[in-house]
Parts: sequence; structure tokens; C-alpha cells
Amino acid sequence: MFKVLLMVLCYYPLSIGLTFYQKWFIKNYRYPLFIVTGHYLTKFFIAYGVRFIYEFIHGTRRVRIKFREQLNWLMPIGICASLDIGLSNWALEYVTVSLYTMAKSSSILFIVAFSLLIGLERWRTSLLFSATLIASGLFLFTWRSTQLDYLGLLLVELAALCTGVRWTVSQFIMQKDDSPTPLRHPLDMVVHVQPWMCFAILPMVYLFEGHELNATSITIFGGEPEPFFIFTGICFGGFLAFLMEISEYLLLVHTSGITLNIFGIIKEVMTLLLAHYLHGDRLTHVNLMGLLLCLIGMSLHGASKHSKKTSLGLPTRPSLSPALPSQSSGFSFDDRKKLLDDNV
Repeated sequence: MFKVLLMVLCYYPLSIGLTFYQKWFIKNYRYPLFIVTGHYLTKFFIAYGVRFIYEFIHGTRRVRIKFREQLNWLMPIGICASLDIGLSNWALEYVTVSLYTMAKSSSILFIVAFSLLIGLERWRTSLLFSATLIASGLFLFTWRSTQLDYLGLLLVELAALCTGVRWTVSQFIMQKDDSPTPLRHPLDMVVHVQPWMCFAILPMVYLFEGHELNATSITIFGGEPEPFFIFTGICFGGFLAFLMEISEYLLLVHTSGITLNIFGIIKEVMTLLLAHYLHGDRLTHVNLMGLLLCLIGMSLHGASKHSKKTSLGLPTRPSLSPALPSQSSGFSFDDRKKLLDDNV
């Protein structure tokens, strides 16, 4: 339990802090996709650097995945992750943090749908009920909002769709005993997925921001030429994004679906409260009712998962070692198959 708590204490500040940091940075530097590309490159070099140092110190070769297997499994994760992050950052240019957070919470609907599709989850009536509550809450949250931007909302929902694909396939790869790849550690996932994320974001940068990018425009921050500050700011954001992605994969491996859902609910509430006090985001009574319905729906989904595990006499959280495995060692999941097959 202490390990999971430590991961959460790392994940919350990184996730919430990066959201507000990006909102501030994009207000002064209006090239969100270019910023995200810089983040991807930063994560790419950090991940490969850490792997090189680890292999040099321990004298072992970490996991390598064949190109064909990458095309089948890692390319979809990388492309969806790239679109998820890219569209999310783009959306922050149009919508408030409150609207972004609540709209992005609909990703649980897509996660449930894709989990049903690939067999990670079995159909239950509670799934339909909780999904309906979340969808209704999202509708009420955006009802007659003067802060609503339909383009921004569309971008967030597309990002939520990509989130569903990204984390469902990632869970399948990292938790299933019959996984088609030997990837079990967050560092290996970041190393193999990051190139595909870079590959996917470049066409978007060219199409939507390429006509504005030049040697002069990319050095302007807040109306003033600040090339060093921009470079440092983008690298710092990429460093935060790398740490957050590692913490996300750690939580995906070390916790059950119920734990992840509860942590997500708490994080969303904290983000909304911070946005309300820091940015003055307006929340009407109807919006608050929508927020309540969303939270009830997600809580119901989590409680249903917990009740099912309790009735089967299964532990609600697998206990896995966080140590960095070599290619020959890896994690042993044989005695956890029944539990992990039921996780979201």
C-alpha cells in the first residue's frame, strides 16, 4: 500500500502541475503542437539516456521489440498517445481547465467500450448505468456555458477517444499473461512508444502550425524574443511529461482498475477546485450538478469492480515489484491472471 501511495503522491503533482503549466505556457506561446513536439523529443532523449545508463551500469540488455510487433501493438499506442496529448494541449488554447478536465473524464466511457471489445472487461448492467450517469453529467456540465468553445470541446473529446485506445491496449500489453510483447516496465514502454508518438505528431504540426512557424516566430514568448526561455520552458515541460508518463505506467501495472478510477476521481476534483480558485473558472449550479453526476457514475463503476473482486475472494490490488527487470527476468504474472483479466 505504501508503494502505491508513493506513486500517487508523485503522479498527482505532476499531472495537475503539468496541466496548469501548459495552460500558462500556451497563453504566451501560441504553438501548442510545436510545444508538444518538443516534449516528445525531450522524453525520447531522456528515456534512451536512462536505458543506456542502466544497461551500462548493470551490464544487461533491456527488452527489444521487433519492428513487426511494434507495428501491430506499439504503433497504435504511440499514435493514440500522441494524438491524445497533442489534441489536449491544442484544446487548452480554446477551453478552460474546468471544461477540459470534465470533458476529458469521458475517456472512461471509451476505456470501458474498448475493454469490452478486446475482452478485458465483461458486460454488466452497472456498466451501462455508470456510463449513462457520466455522459449525462458531461452534458449538464457544458449546458449553456458561456465559456464553452465547440472546437475546444471537440478536440478534448477526440483526445478522450485516443485515451481509451491508448490505455486499454497498454493494459493488455503490460498486464495480460498472454500478452504479445514482453514489455512489463514503464521505462521499456516509454522507450518503444516514444518514437511512434514523434512520428504521429509531425504531420499535425505541419498541417496546422507549419505556415506560421519560422526562425523568428518560434523565438517570441509573450510578444518578446525569448529563445533561451522558450527552449528551457519546453524542455522542463517535457521532463515533467516524462516523469508523469512513468508514474502513469507504474500505476497501471501496480494497481487495479478500481484503484485507478478512485485516484482519477480525486485528481479531477482537485484540478477543478484549483482551476476555480486560480483561474476564476465559473461553475453554475447546473454545471455542479453535472460534476456530481459524473463523479457518482465513476464511483459506481469503481464500487462495482470492488464488489465483484470481493465476492470472488480476490485481492483488490496486485502486489508487483517495482524493480527494473532485464530482458531475461521480467515480471511474473502467472499467479495473477484471474485478477488482471478483470481490471479496467
